[in-house]
Amino acid sequence: MNRFARPLIAALAAVLAVLIAHWFDARVLADAEREGTQTFNSSLFFYLTPIAHVLTAAGVVGLALVAWWSRSLLLGVAYAVAGGAIVFLPAFVQAFATGANDTPPIAPEPIASTLWSWFVTVGAGVTGVVFTLGAAMLLSGLAVIVRMLRRSPMSVAAAPEVAAQPA
Repeated sequence: MNRFARPLIAALAAVLAVLIAHWFDARVLADAEREGTQTFNSSLFFYLTPIAHVLTAAGVVGLALVAWWSRSLLLGVAYAVAGGAIVFLPAFVQAFATGANDTPPIAPEPIASTLWSWFVTVGAGVTGVVFTLGAAMLLSGLAVIVRMLRRSPMSVAAAPEVAAQPA
């Protein structure tokens, strides 16, 4: 497989994992929870919750594996940036999009409203799976970055030659 296909497949896997997990968490699980509170029968919600946890774990492992398999510094940076943006989205919203103590938001209105709408969309799930997958992307991206920097030709060329010592 050529060197451009691996990062593209890994990026597509990340997008699909986040979309599928968000759909299951924010639609299927939230609908089951809402139906359970209306009908006083939460059995569907209790049957679906373990599936949500297994999907979350599968997403974390899958993201880590495809990131490692990609062997791409660019993909590692993309995973780290995107995952960090997802993980720190609540902090960004608090710092820039909402005013503290009746002060106006720091960010201009289009940025503040965009951050707020992203936060509302991402945080809509029952289990918060998107934040968990964002953390997996951040850590996987950092691991790939470290791996690729340790294997770079410059680091190999800069390493001093070590003579074999007789035992």
